[in-house]
Amino acid sequence: MRRCRFTISILAVAAFAAATMTGCFKKESYDTIYRIAVYNQNVSSEPLTRAADLESYAFYVDTTMWYIASWEDALAHVITDKENPSRKLSQPDVAGVFDAEADFQVALPLTQEMSMLVVVDKANSMYAYRKYLSPINIETILTQLHIYAWRPTYSANGWRIVNPFPDEERPPLVEVEPDPEQPGQDNPQTPADPDAPGQDGDEDTNNG
Repeated sequence: MRRCRFTISILAVAAFAAATMTGCFKKESYDTIYRIAVYNQNVSSEPLTRAADLESYAFYVDTTMWYIASWEDALAHVITDKENPSRKLSQPDVAGVFDAEADFQVALPLTQEMSMLVVVDKANSMYAYRKYLSPINIETILTQLHIYAWRPTYSANGWRIVNPFPDEERPPLVEVEPDPEQPGQDNPQTPADPDAPGQDGDEDTNNG
C-alpha cells in the first residue's frame, strides 16, 4: 500500500514538473490583430463621425527609415527610403480588412514585432502612418484614430496624420445646430480635442 502511494506521488510530481516546463517554454508569438476605430472631423465645431471610406496596409519596416512621400504614394501603397529616395517598396506585407459595420472598422493582422501601419482616408484625401511594436502573445489590440481634416499635418498618440491639401476646405460631415441658450453664436464650442496634451485621446490598449 505504501509503495502504491509512493508511486502515485512520484507520478504527480513528474506531471507537475512537465506542466511547469511546458509553461516555461511556451512559444512566444507576435501574432495579433490590430483593430482601429477611425473617426473623421471636417470642421472643428462638429462632432466626430465614423469614417466610411478607408484603406489600410502594413510593411514590416521601421518608420525611422521609411516614410510615405506623397498622397499618390499613399494610395498606391508605396513607401520611400529616407536615406535613398530612389529606393521604394510597393508590396505591403499586410493588407488590412475594412468593415464599415464593425465597431473597429479597420483590422490589420500582424505577425512580426515591428510594423509600419498605414490608414488611408480616401474620402478626405488624408492618410496616417505609425511605427508599431506588437506585444507578445496578445491576440487583439483595440485602438482609435481621429482624423481632423481642418488641421494641417500633425502627430498624435504615435500616429503621423498627413493632410496633403491643407488649404482645401472640406464640407461639414454633420449639420450642427446653433445653441438656443447662446443666441448669436453660429459656431458651438469646439469639443475637447482628444489629441491635445492632457487628454486621454486615442491611446492604444497595449502599445509596444
